[in-house]
Amino acid sequence: MRPSLTPAALAAALAVQRPNSRAAESEADRIGIELAAKAGYDPRAAITLWQKMAQVGGKGPPEFFSTHPSPENREKKLAEYVPEMMPYYEQKGDRPIYRL
Repeated sequence: MRPSLTPAALAAALAVQRPNSRAAESEADRIGIELAAKAGYDPRAAITLWQKMAQVGGKGPPEFFSTHPSPENREKKLAEYVPEMMPYYEQKGDRPIYRL
């Protein structure tokens, strides 16, 4: 049987571990939208992806209790990246190709 966390231990876990996880997820979103744009995918699609995720996922826990940014916050941040990513998407030339 797993021992339960004391209120202090739970508060420490939420205060210390969760923000770092959200920061890592946010960094992964930033890197992912850039790589996708460079590969020829429209970076605006990242926004609609998170709109769909929010619809399907329903009302989740408050972001404070989550290891991930909320879909709404992800959508907002990705929208901020779009102008920076559009030149990658619009560039001429060869794109990466995956071959089996």
